[in-house]
Amino acid sequence: MQEELEDLNEQIASLNQQGRYNEVEPLLQRALELTLQEYGENHPLYATALNDLGALYRATGEYTKSESAFVKAMDIIGDVIGQEHPDYATCVNNLAGLYRLMGDYYKAEQLFLQAWDIYGKTLGEEHFLYASNLNNLALLYQDMGDYDRAEELQLQALEIGRRTRGEDDFAYATSLSNLAVIYMAKDDLPKAEEALRQALEIYGRTVGTEHPLYASALNNLAGLYYARGEYSEAEQRYLQVLEVCDKIWGKGHPNYASALSSLGLVYEAAGNYDKGEQLYIQSLDIRRRLLGEGHPEYVDNLSNLAALYEKMGKVSEAARLRAKAKGSP
Repeated sequence: MQEELEDLNEQIASLNQQGRYNEVEPLLQRALELTLQEYGENHPLYATALNDLGALYRATGEYTKSESAFVKAMDIIGDVIGQEHPDYATCVNNLAGLYRLMGDYYKAEQLFLQAWDIYGKTLGEEHFLYASNLNNLALLYQDMGDYDRAEELQLQALEIGRRTRGEDDFAYATSLSNLAVIYMAKDDLPKAEEALRQALEIYGRTVGTEHPLYASALNNLAGLYYARGEYSEAEQRYLQVLEVCDKIWGKGHPNYASALSSLGLVYEAAGNYDKGEQLYIQSLDIRRRLLGEGHPEYVDNLSNLAALYEKMGKVSEAARLRAKAKGSP
């Protein structure tokens, strides 16, 4: 049984890396079943398997299923290990992240604060999990439009990273990249560009230029140029993002689809509607196959294509897509 579990975990990791989520679920369910048989329901390893399943459902937009898995995992860890343990805080943090995606900001904030308190008491305020939780809470406040509070927390996380791991570290670069997004929201684009360039330089030295973190920061820089109306610079960066995503995950991954959609926005803004349409359709096809037509990213993609068709004078096609987007779960 242990050998089968190890084999399943290897397959799951590989499929997740490729974004082949539809193929992952049956393997995760089988791993959950084997873990239950081997260790029983009240065991941390069973809770870990539930957390993995919850993370899959979160990625595919099946939020109700994700919530159920995360809550069950949290209850098990709370009962077996206790509610003042870092592992419990991690379960709380997972659930908080889900509520953030669902737009339930009140629940997300309460849980992030709970995890923050546990990490502080058990691991101390210099631990990377404490700093990571600050990052998560900052992202929540950013979503809520409370940019000053978000900036304050990201700066705290940045300072913890500087003290504990130094400035030449990927975690420090991640805080810089997140901080840049806040500066963009506050329309402080020079500060945002400086932070992103610094983050990219650190990522290039520490994890390399073919890494998801590098791709994320490069994507943020492309977004900055788009916001400034520098469409040629934005195009160049998004093309780089596509190249990196292709090398890491291949052309069938949700992150590749996201970069296609973003580049489509650039072409639309620059008046190149045909190229924009082509990329939106390509992105839609990937998201439909991997995430399903009810996923928020697919629905947003539909809305973007509908808006483009309105600009192109394809009124009936735009109306059809808007109706389809509205009717999605």
